[in-house]
Amino acid sequence: MRDSPFGSDRATSERPSSTSVVRSLLRAIQGGAFATVVMTAFRLPILRSLPPSANFWAKYVGDGHPEEYTGMGIFLHFLYGISFGALFGLLYPRLRLPRSATETEGVVWGTVFGLALSVFGERVMMNRLLDIDLDADAETVFHASHAVYGIALGTWVGSRADSTSSYGEYEHGR
Repeated sequence: MRDSPFGSDRATSERPSSTSVVRSLLRAIQGGAFATVVMTAFRLPILRSLPPSANFWAKYVGDGHPEEYTGMGIFLHFLYGISFGALFGLLYPRLRLPRSATETEGVVWGTVFGLALSVFGERVMMNRLLDIDLDADAETVFHASHAVYGIALGTWVGSRADSTSSYGEYEHGR
């Protein structure tokens, strides 16, 4: 078995069992929910406004003002956060990190992931789909809150990943 710069090739030679994939997905969904709570707790008191998902609902589904869709906006916000958490959780083991992979790698890759989501959220969702142009301070907090999301998500997933296999068992507190 040869080694790659990202760890052993064991991950590519062994297929993950459906049980381990489901377990990884469930833990990533938990991480997405956790990270969304952390992000919302960071963002809400600073911007004093709801996530723009209520704007999305008002524009594309409802026929009222975004404030009329507070509940749906929060629901969509959590749905997005949980879904992207699941995506990160499925991608993370494919990085084939070295055996020493821990929360540190999770924080680094989670931050990159969160900031990528932030750029997509601002450029595509906010600017193009919702015609929202944030002022400089709101834009900074928007990106910072997605970095917080990524840090929380990456730490959660990294703390539970057994980096010795692609979709290995998760463990806490090595």
